[in-house]
Amino acid sequence: MSAPMIADEVRTASRIHARLLDGFIAMTEQELARLAPGFAEESLLESLERLRAARKSYGTTAGVVVATVTEPVLAASNAA
Repeated sequence: MSAPMIADEVRTASRIHARLLDGFIAMTEQELARLAPGFAEESLLESLERLRAARKSYGTTAGVVVATVTEPVLAASNAA
């Protein structure tokens, strides 16, 4: 099966979105590095997950795929 044709303007817009998401991801990772474990950390980890999913989607549409993703080793504490 062949890949669908994507209009240049859609590809360009997707690259812009991907670039902006890269910036948001970087800012979120920096903020996470300064936080102590707790609600704010868990909230940002969830946001980071959504940002990365969106980035992957835009990157695929734009024809730009991240070869490696460096994720901070942070575990959310779901103390119940």
